[in-house]
Amino acid sequence: MVDEPAVEAKPVRRRRFDPNRRRRIAEAAIQVIGERGVEGLTHRAVAEAADVPIAGTTYHYKDKEDLLQAALEICVADYAAIMAAIPSSHPDLTIADVIDQTADALIGCFTAERTITTVQLELYVAAIRRPSLRPIADRFIGATRTMYAHYTDQLTATLLADTAQGITLRGMASTAPPTRDQIRDLLFRCLLR
Repeated sequence: MVDEPAVEAKPVRRRRFDPNRRRRIAEAAIQVIGERGVEGLTHRAVAEAADVPIAGTTYHYKDKEDLLQAALEICVADYAAIMAAIPSSHPDLTIADVIDQTADALIGCFTAERTITTVQLELYVAAIRRPSLRPIADRFIGATRTMYAHYTDQLTATLLADTAQGITLRGMASTAPPTRDQIRDLLFRCLLR
């Protein structure tokens, strides 16, 4: 008889309790959307990005809609915090100063912040076909309107926010995004009465 080689038992990998797993999975969904778009979002892709078993993603998020909602919640919360920080840290800015900051920020959206801006817009646009995402998407534009309303009246704040959103979308989808001066010119037009 030939002796068969002994098979080494693989050590049992015990899972540690991870209180941040749900958030980590949602952040991985953002990463997947950034790489593959909303239609590329799957539990398998998210599990790989989060380095968790696929069962971990389905445990926390039952379907793609849940993953989308969680990703959108994070994006909107992060964005809302940025918008809220402007008037709280710079309450005495003029509306002209805010427009200058907006122009700088939008140039950043087209360059250094392009990936996160793409994800934010993809998730925002996903609300067009997914009514359950619309209240979250409303908070996205609402955060911008609230920030502008600190420096101007409500109607002008709405016009500035909607204009900035349109400029962002056009700039991201264009072969030639608008320049800082073009953005400033468009936003200052919103102040004309």
